[in-house]
Amino acid sequence: MALKVFAIAILLFLAEIVFLTTKDFKDNRDIKKDIDFTDIAFENIEGYLITKDGVESTLKASQLLKYSQEVQIVDVQANFFKKDLQNQITADYATLKGDIISLSGNASYENNESMQIKSQDLVYNSKTDIVSSATPFTLSSLQGNIWGDDFLYDQKSGKIEVTKIRYESPKEREKL
Repeated sequence: MALKVFAIAILLFLAEIVFLTTKDFKDNRDIKKDIDFTDIAFENIEGYLITKDGVESTLKASQLLKYSQEVQIVDVQANFFKKDLQNQITADYATLKGDIISLSGNASYENNESMQIKSQDLVYNSKTDIVSSATPFTLSSLQGNIWGDDFLYDQKSGKIEVTKIRYESPKEREKL
């Protein structure tokens, strides 16, 4: 009798080994998905950065979508106040990835020193303080208007590089 129980146990053990060797194992590692769902979404945003010195910046947008790797903002209107300098940025869309802020669709930068930059795309690196555009742009100031195919502006050094530059002085503007 003990031999029969032992034989049945061995037979069941062999059947289990055969079953396990013919079965495909599931991989429990995370499968990368093609779709990145938002972590959080906001609509009709009005935000303010208030410090001991007062309001330092404001943000208005119709929608904000936060993903794991980036933040997308729709209908952006941002104002930055630093000492006597006021900067205003508007765009149809903005994407924030790390230190890079990309503005697209009617992107505009304006300050209270009568300088305005308009382009379809503007890219700002907050770490290096460099503003650039790979698309045609217009820069207007009291010194005149500049058009070009692309530009790179280093805010720290005040140096600007432009490709295919065209310039109109204020006197030429008055003649029109």
